[in-house]
Amino acid sequence: MLSDVPVRPRPRPTREGIAAGSALPLAAVALAFLLSQLLFVAPGLHLAWDESVYASQVAPHVPSAYFSAPRARGLPVLIAPLTLLTSSTLALRVYLAVLSGTGLFVALWVWRRLRPMPVLALAGTLFAGLWVTQLYGPQAMPNLWTALSALTAVGCFLRAAANHSDRRALIGLCLALAAAALFRPTDALWLSLPMAAAGLGVRNWRRPALLAALVAGLALGGAQWVVEAYLSYGGVAARLHRASTIEGGIGWHVAVGYQLRTLAGGPELCRPCTVPWRHHTSAIWWFVTPVLTLGGILAAARARRLATALLPPLCAMLALRKDVRRLPSNLSSWGWDYGKFDLGRLHQVLRCVPGMRRRSRVVRCPGAGGRGTAVGC
Repeated sequence: MLSDVPVRPRPRPTREGIAAGSALPLAAVALAFLLSQLLFVAPGLHLAWDESVYASQVAPHVPSAYFSAPRARGLPVLIAPLTLLTSSTLALRVYLAVLSGTGLFVALWVWRRLRPMPVLALAGTLFAGLWVTQLYGPQAMPNLWTALSALTAVGCFLRAAANHSDRRALIGLCLALAAAALFRPTDALWLSLPMAAAGLGVRNWRRPALLAALVAGLALGGAQWVVEAYLSYGGVAARLHRASTIEGGIGWHVAVGYQLRTLAGGPELCRPCTVPWRHHTSAIWWFVTPVLTLGGILAAARARRLATALLPPLCAMLALRKDVRRLPSNLSSWGWDYGKFDLGRLHQVLRCVPGMRRRSRVVRCPGAGGRGTAVGC
């Protein structure tokens, strides 16, 4: 017998509901990223010089190596739980691979209320599919962790700016910026400048809580570095000057050619860097990225979301400006700063084809004095 009770129509899912839906696509991307590291990168990858310096700060079985002025304590803090238990390099690789896969998932998950889940999965696939991403995943280096911290911080900022009741986003902004400052204090400072300017310049984003979260994050993550600067170097300015001396002099150096060869599978660190640019097709993504970025910004402007779309590339441009002013020997971090915010804008460009990625050899670079590690050198 049929009931006379009317059947209510099923409500259509809102955009917010779809964006905050199942996390399975992001989990699949993170798992694939993890497995790729374990299969193709971690086996046989020995500790490089910088990794040995970071690990020696917390490993009880070896003396601490000299910790120079340009370095920060984020990596020793990150790997301390494992190095206190074992000296196995393979265990360290697996540990960092698991953490980097988890970090990628968290960084993308933060954006779930800003972008649809399929778009985030596509963005994560493009980012995690790059050889530089997979290379740094299991390494004890701050490059990837600064990028993931920055991506998380910008996502939390945009969420908190759009929804004044989203307290979790404010907390996430503070913690993510603190993590970036712990890994690289100067990068975190450059990262915070566009967000602070947006918090003051965009009328709907003017909230004291946003600026307070930025200041608190920088203070929380950078306090140790500042204290160490006064105790060991005589102040922040003295430490920066010492870091510049160690790096060979931080100034205006147009190193685009060196960086292009690095991102196309060339040497990761060479002094001097005289290796030719051999793998031209491997750098296609490097040229496509700014085109996709511009397309995303124009599409966002038409959809009246220009402020939301402009903030990520502005943060990336400041980080890019900071690293272009370094010596050509510092090649690897530039690639991260260039691509660290592209995930937030790929919602406007869905019909893009990821570039081909080749497996790179990790060898000693003849021009690095036996200390620098080169990729496909």
